[in-house]
Amino acid sequence: MHRFKYVISAALLAVSQVAAADTAEASISNINFSTSQGWAQVFKGVTWLPLPSGASVALADPSFSDTASGWQGDVIGASVASAGSIAEAKLTATTATDNSRSLNGVSASAKVNVTGGQSGWANAKVFDGLFQASENATVTVTVALSSLQVSGPHGQANVYIDFCSWAETCAPGNYTEAFIDSSFPNYTGPTLLSATWTNPGEAGFFRMAIGLAVSADSVTAVPEPATMALWLAGLAGVGARLRRRKD
Repeated sequence: MHRFKYVISAALLAVSQVAAADTAEASISNINFSTSQGWAQVFKGVTWLPLPSGASVALADPSFSDTASGWQGDVIGASVASAGSIAEAKLTATTATDNSRSLNGVSASAKVNVTGGQSGWANAKVFDGLFQASENATVTVTVALSSLQVSGPHGQANVYIDFCSWAETCAPGNYTEAFIDSSFPNYTGPTLLSATWTNPGEAGFFRMAIGLAVSADSVTAVPEPATMALWLAGLAGVGARLRRRKD
Protein backbone atom coordinates (compact mmCIF):
# COMPACT_ATOMS: atom_id res chain seq x y z
CA MET A 1 0.00 0.00 0.00
CA HIS A 2 2.82 2.38 0.82
CA ARG A 3 4.38 1.70 -2.55
CA PHE A 4 1.10 2.53 -4.29
CA LYS A 5 0.84 5.82 -2.38
CA TYR A 6 4.35 6.66 -3.49
CA VAL A 7 3.51 5.93 -7.14
CA ILE A 8 0.42 8.15 -7.05
CA SER A 9 2.27 10.95 -5.23
CA ALA A 10 5.15 10.88 -7.69
CA ALA A 11 2.75 10.91 -10.62
CA LEU A 12 0.78 13.86 -9.29
CA LEU A 13 3.99 15.77 -8.64
CA ALA A 14 5.23 15.11 -12.17
CA VAL A 15 2.07 16.16 -13.97
CA SER A 16 1.65 19.24 -11.80
CA GLN A 17 4.79 20.69 -13.35
CA VAL A 18 4.29 23.05 -16.28
CA ALA A 19 6.65 22.71 -19.21
CA ALA A 20 9.08 25.39 -18.14
CA ALA A 21 12.65 25.91 -19.28
CA ASP A 22 15.33 23.94 -17.49
CA THR A 23 18.90 25.21 -17.71
CA ALA A 24 22.38 24.05 -16.75
CA GLU A 25 25.53 26.08 -17.25
CA ALA A 26 29.22 25.91 -16.37
CA SER A 27 32.19 28.03 -17.41
CA ILE A 28 35.86 28.29 -16.44
CA SER A 29 38.70 30.65 -17.28
CA ASN A 30 42.41 31.24 -16.66
CA ILE A 31 43.55 27.62 -16.85
CA ASN A 32 47.10 27.23 -15.60
CA PHE A 33 49.35 24.17 -16.02
CA SER A 34 52.54 24.37 -13.93
CA THR A 35 55.29 22.05 -12.66
CA SER A 36 57.73 21.88 -9.76
CA GLN A 37 60.46 19.43 -8.69
CA GLY A 38 61.07 18.35 -12.26
CA TRP A 39 59.40 19.01 -15.59
CA ALA A 40 56.20 18.15 -17.41
CA GLN A 41 54.73 19.14 -20.75
CA VAL A 42 51.72 18.60 -22.98
CA PHE A 43 52.22 18.27 -26.71
CA LYS A 44 50.49 19.97 -29.61
CA GLY A 45 50.47 18.85 -33.24
CA VAL A 46 52.15 15.47 -32.66
CA THR A 47 50.82 13.12 -35.34
CA TRP A 48 50.75 9.95 -33.21
CA LEU A 49 48.74 11.55 -30.42
CA PRO A 50 44.92 11.69 -30.64
CA LEU A 51 43.30 15.12 -30.58
CA PRO A 52 42.87 15.89 -26.87
CA SER A 53 40.27 18.70 -26.92
CA GLY A 54 36.75 18.99 -28.19
CA ALA A 55 33.13 20.02 -27.80
CA SER A 56 30.05 17.83 -28.10
CA VAL A 57 26.35 18.64 -27.66
CA ALA A 58 23.00 16.98 -28.27
CA LEU A 59 19.24 17.39 -27.98
CA ALA A 60 17.10 14.29 -27.60
CA ASP A 61 13.69 14.83 -29.20
CA PRO A 62 13.98 15.32 -32.07
CA SER A 63 17.57 14.15 -32.13
CA PHE A 64 20.20 16.74 -32.99
CA SER A 65 23.92 16.55 -32.23
CA ASP A 66 27.16 18.32 -33.08
CA THR A 67 30.81 17.61 -32.31
CA ALA A 68 34.16 19.26 -32.96
CA SER A 69 37.73 18.34 -31.96
CA GLY A 70 41.19 19.85 -32.01
CA TRP A 71 44.35 20.57 -30.05
CA GLN A 72 44.46 22.31 -26.70
CA GLY A 73 44.51 26.05 -27.24
CA ASP A 74 42.42 25.89 -30.43
CA VAL A 75 39.09 27.65 -30.90
CA ILE A 76 36.51 24.84 -30.74
CA GLY A 77 32.73 25.01 -30.61
CA ALA A 78 29.58 22.94 -31.08
CA SER A 79 25.92 23.94 -30.89
CA VAL A 80 22.41 22.68 -31.71
CA ALA A 81 19.00 24.32 -31.45
CA SER A 82 15.41 23.16 -31.88
CA ALA A 83 12.07 24.80 -31.03
CA GLY A 84 13.46 27.15 -28.40
CA SER A 85 15.90 24.63 -26.88
CA ILE A 86 19.67 24.96 -27.23
CA ALA A 87 22.84 23.13 -26.26
CA GLU A 88 26.28 24.62 -26.81
CA ALA A 89 29.90 24.13 -25.78
CA LYS A 90 32.85 26.42 -26.51
CA LEU A 91 36.61 26.58 -25.96
CA THR A 92 38.67 29.70 -26.56
CA ALA A 93 42.16 29.99 -28.01
CA THR A 94 45.44 30.85 -26.35
CA THR A 95 48.18 32.97 -27.85
CA ALA A 96 50.96 30.94 -26.24
CA THR A 97 53.60 29.83 -28.75
CA ASP A 98 55.13 27.22 -26.44
CA ASN A 99 53.28 23.97 -27.15
CA SER A 100 53.85 22.72 -23.61
CA ARG A 101 51.96 25.72 -22.27
CA SER A 102 49.15 25.87 -24.80
CA LEU A 103 46.66 25.07 -22.05
CA ASN A 104 47.44 28.23 -20.13
CA GLY A 105 44.88 30.98 -20.51
CA VAL A 106 42.22 28.81 -22.17
CA SER A 107 38.61 29.30 -21.09
CA ALA A 108 35.60 27.07 -21.72
CA SER A 109 31.83 27.01 -21.31
CA ALA A 110 28.94 24.57 -21.66
CA LYS A 111 25.24 25.41 -21.54
CA VAL A 112 21.89 23.68 -22.03
CA ASN A 113 18.50 25.42 -22.09
CA VAL A 114 15.54 23.13 -22.82
CA THR A 115 11.76 23.42 -22.77
CA GLY A 116 8.63 21.58 -23.90
CA GLY A 117 9.73 18.13 -22.77
CA GLN A 118 13.11 18.41 -24.52
CA SER A 119 16.33 17.15 -22.91
CA GLY A 120 19.95 17.84 -23.80
CA TRP A 121 23.57 17.81 -22.74
CA ALA A 122 26.79 19.66 -23.54
CA ASN A 123 30.43 18.75 -22.88
CA ALA A 124 33.47 21.00 -23.26
CA LYS A 125 36.58 18.78 -23.22
CA VAL A 126 39.40 21.19 -22.44
CA PHE A 127 41.98 18.41 -22.42
CA ASP A 128 41.77 14.63 -22.29
CA GLY A 129 45.04 13.13 -23.37
CA LEU A 130 48.67 12.41 -22.56
CA PHE A 131 51.32 14.59 -20.99
CA GLN A 132 54.94 13.72 -20.24
CA ALA A 133 56.50 14.11 -16.80
CA SER A 134 59.94 13.52 -15.36
CA GLU A 135 60.65 11.36 -12.33
CA ASN A 136 59.19 12.92 -9.15
CA ALA A 137 57.74 15.85 -11.10
CA THR A 138 54.81 17.61 -9.43
CA VAL A 139 52.13 18.96 -11.74
CA THR A 140 49.45 21.45 -10.68
CA VAL A 141 46.42 22.56 -12.68
CA THR A 142 44.23 25.45 -11.54
CA VAL A 143 41.07 26.84 -13.14
CA ALA A 144 38.91 29.80 -12.18
CA LEU A 145 35.26 28.86 -11.87
CA SER A 146 33.34 31.61 -13.67
CA SER A 147 29.83 30.15 -13.40
CA LEU A 148 28.08 27.01 -12.19
CA GLN A 149 24.29 27.08 -12.09
CA VAL A 150 21.13 25.08 -12.75
CA SER A 151 17.41 25.81 -12.76
CA GLY A 152 14.45 23.48 -12.90
CA PRO A 153 14.01 19.98 -11.47
CA HIS A 154 16.33 18.04 -13.78
CA GLY A 155 19.54 20.00 -14.31
CA GLN A 156 23.12 19.23 -13.34
CA ALA A 157 26.50 20.82 -13.99
CA ASN A 158 30.03 19.59 -13.34
CA VAL A 159 33.57 20.97 -13.67
CA TYR A 160 36.42 18.47 -13.19
CA ILE A 161 40.20 18.04 -13.17
CA ASP A 162 41.57 14.49 -13.17
CA PHE A 163 45.11 13.10 -13.26
CA CYS A 164 45.46 9.46 -14.31
CA SER A 165 48.01 6.82 -15.07
CA TRP A 166 48.31 5.49 -18.61
CA ALA A 167 45.56 2.98 -17.81
CA GLU A 168 41.88 3.85 -18.09
CA THR A 169 41.47 3.17 -14.38
CA CYS A 170 42.86 6.64 -13.60
CA ALA A 171 44.96 5.46 -10.69
CA PRO A 172 47.19 6.75 -9.26
CA GLY A 173 45.74 10.21 -9.63
CA ASN A 174 44.10 13.21 -8.07
CA TYR A 175 40.54 14.30 -8.80
CA THR A 176 38.93 17.66 -8.11
CA GLU A 177 35.44 18.74 -9.10
CA ALA A 178 32.65 21.26 -8.59
CA PHE A 179 29.17 19.79 -8.97
CA ILE A 180 25.58 20.95 -8.57
CA ASP A 181 22.19 19.51 -9.50
CA SER A 182 18.51 20.21 -8.87
CA SER A 183 18.77 18.73 -5.36
CA PHE A 184 21.71 20.96 -4.41
CA PRO A 185 21.55 23.95 -6.79
CA ASN A 186 23.63 26.38 -4.71
CA TYR A 187 27.37 25.88 -5.11
CA THR A 188 29.32 26.93 -2.01
CA GLY A 189 32.76 25.54 -2.82
CA PRO A 190 35.93 27.33 -3.93
CA THR A 191 35.90 29.46 -7.06
CA LEU A 192 39.52 28.48 -7.79
CA LEU A 193 39.76 24.74 -8.40
CA SER A 194 43.15 23.10 -8.09
CA ALA A 195 44.50 19.57 -8.47
CA THR A 196 48.09 18.48 -7.83
CA TRP A 197 49.73 15.22 -8.88
CA THR A 198 53.26 13.87 -8.31
CA ASN A 199 54.81 11.25 -10.58
CA PRO A 200 55.31 8.20 -8.34
CA GLY A 201 57.92 6.56 -10.55
CA GLU A 202 60.08 6.95 -13.62
CA ALA A 203 59.63 9.53 -16.36
CA GLY A 204 56.86 8.64 -18.77
CA PHE A 205 53.49 9.51 -20.23
CA PHE A 206 50.41 10.03 -18.10
CA ARG A 207 46.79 11.03 -18.67
CA MET A 208 45.03 14.20 -17.64
CA ALA A 209 41.41 15.28 -18.09
CA ILE A 210 39.99 18.78 -17.68
CA GLY A 211 36.46 19.61 -18.71
CA LEU A 212 32.85 20.65 -18.21
CA ALA A 213 29.69 18.55 -18.47
CA VAL A 214 26.11 19.84 -18.15
CA SER A 215 22.68 18.37 -18.83
CA ALA A 216 19.02 19.32 -18.41
CA ASP A 217 15.65 17.67 -18.96
CA SER A 218 12.46 19.74 -19.13
CA VAL A 219 9.17 18.47 -17.72
CA THR A 220 6.38 17.40 -20.05
CA ALA A 221 3.35 19.68 -20.23
CA VAL A 222 0.24 19.05 -18.11
CA PRO A 223 -2.10 16.54 -19.82
CA GLU A 224 -5.68 17.37 -20.84
CA PRO A 225 -8.29 16.64 -18.08
CA ALA A 226 -9.67 13.57 -19.87
CA THR A 227 -6.19 12.19 -20.45
CA MET A 228 -5.32 12.92 -16.83
CA ALA A 229 -8.36 10.95 -15.60
CA LEU A 230 -7.55 7.94 -17.77
CA TRP A 231 -3.91 8.02 -16.68
CA LEU A 232 -4.79 8.12 -12.97
CA ALA A 233 -7.30 5.29 -13.49
CA GLY A 234 -4.49 3.24 -14.97
CA LEU A 235 -2.28 4.02 -11.98
CA ALA A 236 -5.12 2.91 -9.68
CA GLY A 237 -5.15 -0.42 -11.51
CA VAL A 238 -1.41 -0.76 -11.00
CA GLY A 239 -1.92 -0.03 -7.31
CA ALA A 240 -4.61 -2.70 -7.04
CA ARG A 241 -2.28 -5.29 -8.58
CA LEU A 242 0.45 -4.27 -6.17
CA ARG A 243 -1.89 -4.76 -3.22
CA ARG A 244 -2.99 -8.20 -4.46
CA ARG A 245 0.62 -9.25 -5.01
CA LYS A 246 1.48 -8.17 -1.48
CA ASP A 247 -1.50 -10.09 -0.05
